[in-house]
Amino acid sequence: MRSILLSILFISSVFPQEFVVTGIVTNENDQPVEGVNITSGSNGTTSNSKGEFEIATTNEPILFHHIAYQTVSFKPEGTTIVVKLKSNILKGEEIFVSATRAVAGVTPVAFSNLTPEEISDLYTVEDVPMILASEPGVYAYSESGNGTGYSYVSIRGFDQSKIAVMLDNVPLNDNESHQVYWVDHTDILSDAKDVQIQRGIGNSLYGSAAFGGSINVTTKIRSESPYTTFTYGQGSFNTKKYSLAMNSGNYIKNLSLKARYSQTESDGYRDYHESYQRALSFGAEYRSEKITNQFRALIGYENTDLTWDGIYSTDIDDREKRVAGYKAYTDDFLQQIYSLNTRYSISPGLTLSNATYFVNGNGYYEVFRYGEDWNSYNLDIFDLNSNEEGTDFLRRKWIVNKYYGVIPVLTFDNLSNGKIRIDIGGELRFYEGEHFGEISDFSDSTLSEYFGDDWYKYYEYVGRKTSFSAFMHLVYELTPKVKLVGDVQFQQHNWTLDQEPIGHAAGHQLSAKWPFLNPRIGLIFNPSKTVSVFVNYGTAKKEPADNQIIQPDESWTLEDAGKINFPAAEVIQDIETGFHYRNNKMQFGMNLYRINYENEQLKNIDVEQEGEYDYTSADATLHQGVELECAWTLTNNLSLSMNGSVNNYIFQSGEQKGNILPNTPSSLFNLQFNYSPIEKASTFFNLRHVGKQYLDQENRGEIDPYSVIDVGLSYKTDRIAVKLKVNNLLDELYSTFGYAYEWDGYHAYYWPAATRNTFVTLEYKL
Repeated sequence: MRSILLSILFISSVFPQEFVVTGIVTNENDQPVEGVNITSGSNGTTSNSKGEFEIATTNEPILFHHIAYQTVSFKPEGTTIVVKLKSNILKGEEIFVSATRAVAGVTPVAFSNLTPEEISDLYTVEDVPMILASEPGVYAYSESGNGTGYSYVSIRGFDQSKIAVMLDNVPLNDNESHQVYWVDHTDILSDAKDVQIQRGIGNSLYGSAAFGGSINVTTKIRSESPYTTFTYGQGSFNTKKYSLAMNSGNYIKNLSLKARYSQTESDGYRDYHESYQRALSFGAEYRSEKITNQFRALIGYENTDLTWDGIYSTDIDDREKRVAGYKAYTDDFLQQIYSLNTRYSISPGLTLSNATYFVNGNGYYEVFRYGEDWNSYNLDIFDLNSNEEGTDFLRRKWIVNKYYGVIPVLTFDNLSNGKIRIDIGGELRFYEGEHFGEISDFSDSTLSEYFGDDWYKYYEYVGRKTSFSAFMHLVYELTPKVKLVGDVQFQQHNWTLDQEPIGHAAGHQLSAKWPFLNPRIGLIFNPSKTVSVFVNYGTAKKEPADNQIIQPDESWTLEDAGKINFPAAEVIQDIETGFHYRNNKMQFGMNLYRINYENEQLKNIDVEQEGEYDYTSADATLHQGVELECAWTLTNNLSLSMNGSVNNYIFQSGEQKGNILPNTPSSLFNLQFNYSPIEKASTFFNLRHVGKQYLDQENRGEIDPYSVIDVGLSYKTDRIAVKLKVNNLLDELYSTFGYAYEWDGYHAYYWPAATRNTFVTLEYKL
C-alpha cells in the first residue's frame, strides 16, 4: 500500500505557472466591498475593509461570492484588476433565492460546499448521499451495499427525514413521511453547479425538516459555449450508466437551453437489490437587463428490487452469506418536478426572487404475501367460506400524490449605506396524496374464482396538508468587523386524513393543526480578512410524520380513531460556535455544537411489515460534538484536505439515560489527497473512517468501526475524459446499518457494504 501511495504522490510532473493577482472589489456605487469570498482553483481569500485582495492563480477563473451580490467569474488578463459587483445581471452564474445560501464570514452557521471539481473527482454512478459523506458530520449508507438504489444520509445523528433537502429551491422532503427518495433523481450530480450542506438549524427558508441540517443542490443551465456530451460507464455488480447531455451555449441571445437523458442500472452488491433508473431533465434560462428566469423540468423513473431484511449477525462476516437474500418487494415510481426560478432587480439594492414549483408522482411497491388471514385485508366482508390457513396473494401499495407552491423573497441589501440587509419572504404549499392497496393472484381457489384476474382494493385514504410559512432575516453590521444576524419564522401546517369506508375501515376523518414560531440569532466577528468567528442560537419545531400518528393502511375502526394520541411536536434548541481561518494556501475550521432535543422520534426496522418502521419517542436526547475541517494546497498540483467529527448522541432521560442513540457513529473522519502529475491527468486518494455504532437503545448490539480507502484516476482533454474509481481498495468487510429485536432471545441484523468494486467512465464531448 505504501508503494502505491508513494508512486501516486511522487510521479514526475509538469508544474503550471502560478502568478499572483491583486485587486479591489467595489459595488455599483464604487464603494469597497468587504468580506467577498474569492477563489481560484484550490486557492482562496477574502477582501478586506478596503475591498482589497490578493490571490494566487494558475490562469484559472477567479470566482467572487458575496451574500448581497451576484456571483462573478472570469479569467484575469493581467495581475491587477478591479471587480465591480452589481445587483443586475452579470456575466457569471447566478444563485437564486440567496437567503438559502450560507457565506463564510457572513452567515453564522457551519456549512460546506461541494464544488463542481470535487463532484467530478468523487462522483461516478453513486446516489447523492454517498458523495455527501465526504463532508464533515455527514454519514451515508445504502440498502444495496454499493450506493445505488435506495440510499440514506444523516447529519449530526439526524436522519434525512429531519434534514431539509432542496433541488434548485424546490423542497424534496416527502410531505407525509418527511423522507427523501434519492432513487427518483438518478445522475442529478452531473447537472450540479454546487451542493451546499448546512449543519444545524440553518436558515428559516428551509422549513421544519431542517433540524439536523440542510442540503441544497443547485443545477447549472448556462454555458459559455454549446456542447453535446455522451457518457458511458460500467463497473462491478453489472452496474452501468448512459448519459446524453446537450447545451445551446450563447447561440441564442439572452437564452440558454440544456437537456440531459440518463439511465442507470445495477444488480447491487446484495442479492435481489437490482435497480433501474431513468431521468430526463430540461432547463431554459432567459436573461434581460433586470430579470432572469430559469425554468427546469426533471422527470425521474425507478424500478428497484429490495430486500428490507438485514443479514443475521452470525453470517455477516461470511463473504457468501453476507450477500444472500430473497426477492422481497419491488418499488416502482415516476416523479415529475417542474420549477420556475425568477430574479427581478427592481432597483439598486432591492431584489425580488421567487421559486414556483409543481411536483407530481405515482407508483407502488409490491410483494408476494403468504398465509395472510382474510380479516386483515377486508376479505371476510364477502359471503365466502374463509380458509383458516389463510391465503397467498400479490399485494401492491399505491401512492398518487402532488404538491405545488411558491417561495417569494424580497431582499433589501443596501440599507443604511450598506450596513443592513433584510430578507422578507415565505412559502405557501399545497399537498394531496391518495393511498390505496390492491391484492390479486390468490392461492385460495375460492378467492381466485371470485375475483379472477381483477385487483381487489382493500384500503384507500387521502392525506392533505397545507403549509404556510413567513420569515424575516436580518444582517446588521454593528461595526466593520462585527455582524448581527437574526431571523424569525412562523409556520402553520394544516393536516387532514380521509379514509374510505371499506369493510372494517368504517370511513372517517382525522385532522390536526401545528402552528410554530422559530426564532434564531447569531453573531459574526471578523477580526481580519483571514479569520472569522461565529456563535448562534436557535429553536425549531417539527410536526409528526403521518405514520407516526397512525398506520392508515391497516384496518382501523372509528372507535380506534377516537383513541389516537397525536405525538407531540419535536422541538430542538441549538447553540453552536465556530472558528474559521483561511489564506491563499490553507484553511482551517472548527465548530462546536450542542442540540437539546425533545420528543425525538426514533425508528427501528419493522420486521413484520417490509418497508415500514416501528417508532418510539424519547422525551429528551442530546446531540453534541466537535467538527474539524482543514485543507492545504501543498504545491500547484498537490492538495490535501481532511475533516472529522467526534460525536456524543445520548438519551437524557428514561431507562436508557446515558445510552447512545442507535445507528449514530461515534466519530467520522475523511482524508483526501488530490494530485495532478500532468496538466490533463489527476488522481485522488480518500480514506474514510466511521466509528462504532449501536443497533438498539439498550446498546447491546454493535456495528464495528471501519476504515475504507477509495482511489481514482482521471484524464481529460478538450473532447475526451476517462475516469477510473476503485471503492474499498483493501477489500474490507464492514456494515453500515443495523437493527435488533427481542424474540426468544436477542437477534441482531446488519446491512453489509460492498467489497472492492470498480467503475470506469468514458465521456466524449462534441
